[in-house]
Amino acid sequence: MAQAAPDAAAGQGAVAEASLRARQAQLLAAMLADPADLDIAFDYATVSTRLGDYEAAIGTLERMLIYAPGLPRIQLELGVLYYRLGSSEVARAYFEQALATPDVPPEVAARVETFLAAIDTQEARGKLSATLVTGLRYQSNANAGPGSRQVTLNGLPFLLDDTAIGQPDWNAFVAGNVHAAYDLGTQGDLLEADLLFYGGRYLDTQRLDTGLAELTLGPSFNMGRFGIDDAQLGVYAILGGVRLNDGNYSGALGAGARIVHQPSPLASVNAKIEYRHRWFRDTATYPTVSNRNGYQILGQLTYSHRIDANWVVRALTLGDFEQAAANFEQSVEGGAGLGATYRFASPIAGLEIPWALDADAGYIRREYRAPDPAVDPATAQHDNEFWLRGGLTVPLRADLAAAITAEFRRLQSNYATRDFSNASVTVSLIMTF
Repeated sequence: MAQAAPDAAAGQGAVAEASLRARQAQLLAAMLADPADLDIAFDYATVSTRLGDYEAAIGTLERMLIYAPGLPRIQLELGVLYYRLGSSEVARAYFEQALATPDVPPEVAARVETFLAAIDTQEARGKLSATLVTGLRYQSNANAGPGSRQVTLNGLPFLLDDTAIGQPDWNAFVAGNVHAAYDLGTQGDLLEADLLFYGGRYLDTQRLDTGLAELTLGPSFNMGRFGIDDAQLGVYAILGGVRLNDGNYSGALGAGARIVHQPSPLASVNAKIEYRHRWFRDTATYPTVSNRNGYQILGQLTYSHRIDANWVVRALTLGDFEQAAANFEQSVEGGAGLGATYRFASPIAGLEIPWALDADAGYIRREYRAPDPAVDPATAQHDNEFWLRGGLTVPLRADLAAAITAEFRRLQSNYATRDFSNASVTVSLIMTF
């Protein structure tokens, strides 16, 4: 059932988009036959905007101003379109023309002021933005437990307690990212800070109640000075911590480096490498986690490419090494993933921003250094982890969207206590500030 909703939405979206394109073609023919008919021209611009064809909408609205100069609503719409295309100065010029028009309608003036404030924020030397996600998640195996109570430990059959096998559960969560950037005034160099946070509460399995936060802070350098255009290199310090079951679980201190590069207008590359020194605190609920004390080195490379106005594809590769106090907790892993995003015209007339369908799949191979004597004194653990994920994002307005995501994750391990499957469905609201 989780897959049926995205499939149905995709089918409805395709039909709606085809209808809009047919309507756009009809209006274009009518507009060419009678260029002075402003009602037809405005309808054509509206349909083009819903299809994401901003250039066609802009050309039409600018021609309308030739026939009827000084219309504040047209100037407003042109400003909005240029703003969406990232041309802030042109957008500001149209917004200011709209405000300067005599008897500008109050609702037009209010929207103009909102966009002008947004442009001022963008152009300020210091910038602050945030994304907040809140929602509900159901998991078929929330505690990542094995599917059967019957396992083999040290070559002998063992019957696990009911609480040790996989348990379904619901949880409510809040997650987000706060990003701050300050322009250092030296050829595009920035001082950047990011705060990531997550808090989740479970309905039944309180020992999984989670709170975490991680702060990164450091300079980001414009690589144009070295002949690499549209590239930024950042180095940063890392400070993070995790709480489980209302107790301190782990902390981390480290450093990282990342490079973001746009080799062409349609492609982008994002690469990072990070080091964390980590320490874990034993508790009554988690009495042996200090075995994981040590350091972690991870790297990730992501490439994305826009095929056309609707499709974006991406690929990633990753690697991770975890050194630990206990050899059987030390591991190395490598993996890869593929994904795609399809954007399509909203099938609901009142929601004009295009919707998005996402699909991702990936694989990780993980090898542990030494056997865990409590499980198998002769053979070390090794895992194969797979995941499939799909989601639908529905923008409700420019700063608010609803999303539904379904995921299946399978971890195949030679240790029966670590072998599990988990299916989940998440419904969330995404707010940007």
